Amino acid sequence: MMFARLAIADDKAAVLALARMQVEETLPHLAFDADICGETFDLYLARAEPTIFVVESEREVVGYLMALTANYAMAAGLYVVQEALYVRPDKRGTRAAAHLVKAFVQWGERMNAKEIIFGISNGFQPDRTAKFFENVAGAKTVGFYLKKVR
Repeated sequence: MMFARLAIADDKAAVLALARMQVEETLPHLAFDADICGETFDLYLARAEPTIFVVESEREVVGYLMALTANYAMAAGLYVVQEALYVRPDKRGTRAAAHLVKAFVQWGERMNAKEIIFGISNGFQPDRTAKFFENVAGAKTVGFYLKKVR
């Protein structure tokens, strides 16, 4: 059985291990920092910002999604952003990522977010990932994400 839920304190080691895998696989120009990642997880536990979801398969955390909330600078309301999404390679092709995305969308809807934003900021399989967001969440491509790596 597979399901997504909000992370709990006991998930910290698993989330940090997944984050390390994600950085090594999709962001090779960055050096993973366990201390910073641990502080981010602790901020989630203390303030729910960011918000972290995990997906379990057979009582093991196999993926996570990190989300942010923000207020508009020029309009009323808030929006939510999927900042990170990662599923262990051996669990790809299962429903793990779909469970995480659906939990994120439901959370955004409960918060009455005006927009639920998905991102592909690392260049890892962007066409496939965009199609996945379209199919699972009904998201639409509205522009491009550009960055300069130093």
